[in-house]
Amino acid sequence: MSAEAPKSAPREPLTEVRAELDVPGETRRQARVFGVWLLCLGVAVLLAISARPRSERPGMPPSEDEVSRSRVERVRVAAGVGLLLPGVLTWLVTRWHRRGGGHARGITVDVTAERELRIWGRGYGSRVHLEDAEVEEVLVDAFTGRLGAWRQRRLRVRSRKAPERGYVTDLQIATRATASDTDDGLRVEGGEGDCVELARSDYERVREHVLRARGGTDSA
Repeated sequence: MSAEAPKSAPREPLTEVRAELDVPGETRRQARVFGVWLLCLGVAVLLAISARPRSERPGMPPSEDEVSRSRVERVRVAAGVGLLLPGVLTWLVTRWHRRGGGHARGITVDVTAERELRIWGRGYGSRVHLEDAEVEEVLVDAFTGRLGAWRQRRLRVRSRKAPERGYVTDLQIATRATASDTDDGLRVEGGEGDCVELARSDYERVREHVLRARGGTDSA
């Protein structure tokens, strides 16, 4: 998806919802967690070196009290900076990226009066024309890496027009599938977690406006 955020629409969106889970953002979350542990490990090593025992007199070994002090300081550094601090930061990062967390809530999906479906925020900036677009719903058994695998109900929009600057030809949104979705006769396929998920009620709102702007439904 293009990182360029779409320009503001002249009128208010017909509907606007927040994402519930940014599945593609899982890679960025893992990179941040790795960076947290790497940084804290580096700081812990530097602090442990600075806490080494020092001799009160040049050429003489450090006293037993100094060795004991150094040992206690190094244990504190290892426990606090090497384990506790990165553990807390990892929890905060994971909580921020969880389903319904602050990261996902910063991603907006809307349908505009100009017949556009847009996704923007948190590195997203994509929109697709809905007029005369192909609209399809499928069930996808999505593999999402560390998060595991589950079944999604996905709405795919493909524009028949050549993309203009700032537009894409294909945009997808998803929601977690329910048992009743199998009764709708949707095609089931495998895939990756490469689109954002919405809460079920938000997904249905967006779907309704997409089909209304499209002017009908396409066969799944």
